[in-house]
Amino acid sequence: MPKVKKGQPRIKGPVEHDEDDDMPPHPVRTAKMPYSVLWFREKFATYALGTIVCCAAMVAAAAWMGGSLGQFGKRWENGLTVIMRSAGLAVKDVRVVGLDPVVQERALKVAAVQVGESMMSADPYAIKARVETLEAVDKVKVMRLWPDQITIVADPRQPIALWENDGEWRVIDQRGRTFAEVDPKDFVQLPHIKGPDAAEAAAGLLTLMADYPDLSIRMSSATRISGRRWDVTFRGGADVALPEDSRLKEALADLNLLQARNRLLDLPVTHIDARHPERFALRPTPGAPADPLTGGA
Repeated sequence: MPKVKKGQPRIKGPVEHDEDDDMPPHPVRTAKMPYSVLWFREKFATYALGTIVCCAAMVAAAAWMGGSLGQFGKRWENGLTVIMRSAGLAVKDVRVVGLDPVVQERALKVAAVQVGESMMSADPYAIKARVETLEAVDKVKVMRLWPDQITIVADPRQPIALWENDGEWRVIDQRGRTFAEVDPKDFVQLPHIKGPDAAEAAAGLLTLMADYPDLSIRMSSATRISGRRWDVTFRGGADVALPEDSRLKEALADLNLLQARNRLLDLPVTHIDARHPERFALRPTPGAPADPLTGGA
């Protein structure tokens, strides 16, 4: 008897025909293609086709109206404005908050928001950019208060000092920026700041100095030294060498205390070195006592 080797196909008998064999095979989702991916591909294809159809319709409509796409967009915007206006969503009130009346009027003009235009077309970012072109304006925030109000909140630029650099005087604001259209002669009462990098650091010094009115009102000028500290001159008093910025607050507090206790700035001294963390060094006016402080420094 012949042997049948293992693995060889065997002959089968006749198989009855099944009607299901004529049906197309059912789609089988492979393990490598999750259902979510298939769903996303189908939806993406649908939306892409819809976008293409819409764009084609817009081009056809623009051609039919005898204009360009820009004209079509303008007609669309005008139609949207009419719809928004009929729905009560048109601009009725434009307000500017935080500025003096003169600058406020300029801000309203440059904002270019027309009463009656659609609230949707009043772009806050575009309005903000236009208002910030005003030299007298610092930070700007624009809010659409539905249904019909546009509010512009602006911070004014404050002149804080006169900055001298290379023999030229400029007025600077709280962020160290110069005013292009301001005459320095109109602000001679402000503290005088000197040094190439003094403008950016001036706000920090003046903010700390403002905590001590006795020092602030007597400050005449300040010179930036090596980009890390200040020498300050006080009216009717001495020059004070202050420490590096990291210790500036502490040194001003000590100077203010000695001024309150001993009237340090009124004593006959020409120079006060406040850079040492534990003591001040005084240089007396020629002919004055070597140690003018009776209370100790």
